[in-house]
Amino acid sequence: MSLHRCLLPWALLLFLLPCSPAPAQELPRVLIQRGERFLAMGNLDGAIANYSRVVACCEGTADAAEAHNDLGVAYARKGDPYRAIQEYEAALAINGYPLALFNLGKAWRGRFEQDGDPAARQRALDAFQAFGAYLDRGQDLPPVVAFQKAEIKEYLQEAKSALSR
Repeated sequence: MSLHRCLLPWALLLFLLPCSPAPAQELPRVLIQRGERFLAMGNLDGAIANYSRVVACCEGTADAAEAHNDLGVAYARKGDPYRAIQEYEAALAINGYPLALFNLGKAWRGRFEQDGDPAARQRALDAFQAFGAYLDRGQDLPPVVAFQKAEIKEYLQEAKSALSR
């Protein structure tokens, strides 16, 4: 086999490498999607591991805000409402990630129903009110929220009513 024939595949490979997208640019989205799959399957530790990698690599970005929110969901499902609240608040601190408001309201509602703490009740009401205002504006709603908007509004009404008793 000639040297020319051996080098040709390598030269072609080197030529194509710069054209492929950089893994670092895709990494956060891939990790978030992988975390979502783990969350849907009930593999909470797998979801937490993937979302934590996004936070570690990209803190302060929109991807990290989404990962913090999703970490909160995973911790809530694991039965750790305190950690869930920390994660939702971290998402809000980055960019006001709106879905974190809804999840934070649910977490504070759960704390109020468990402990009867009036501060938790008020925090839940505040979060639900802010999320309701976001829904009413109707701007930049993620597809999952737009698709379930009626059900979400119904939940918000029920939660506000339950918390106002």
